[in-house]
Amino acid sequence: MRLYHYIIKGNDALEKGILSFAQNPNADLSYYYKRSAQSTHQGIIQWMESCFTGRSRGIRAFSEPIQWTKKSLNLKNFIEQADLFSIDVDALKQDGLIDAVYVSPSVLDMPELNEELNCDEVLLKLSDIDEIDYTPVDWSVCDDELGRRFAFVRYYLIIVKGGVIPPQYIKKENQS
Repeated sequence: MRLYHYIIKGNDALEKGILSFAQNPNADLSYYYKRSAQSTHQGIIQWMESCFTGRSRGIRAFSEPIQWTKKSLNLKNFIEQADLFSIDVDALKQDGLIDAVYVSPSVLDMPELNEELNCDEVLLKLSDIDEIDYTPVDWSVCDDELGRRFAFVRYYLIIVKGGVIPPQYIKKENQS
């Protein structure tokens, strides 16, 4: 099984692997300032770890490449500025590099959700990678006017030992 991850163009993932937030000293902190009330890389790592152990070693991945629509030009810009990598999840598991896998379901699947400012995304722990849902994602629900780029589609957080998916487990994909 493969999951998909995006990294801004000009990256060195094929040499160094895919880095989690904890292992990436050049991570964009702006996304986390408001959510964590922290202003430093180390402070945000501590906040992530207070959510649950390993959170800062998580790498976000999708069950399929992102598909944008006329309503989600934000996603078009996101993928045009990034390289797409596929991750061999079976090999990671076989080699004992996965500590946990979490799913962030679509907010549309959680009508009882009562969101608060600064809340982290909903992450539900799976018992095994076999629980990853590979049914097609409905990307048409993404709408720039609603904000929250990935809140409307499910994605996964792979917690990896050492916070890095080594290069031998990834492949750079062509984007269409």
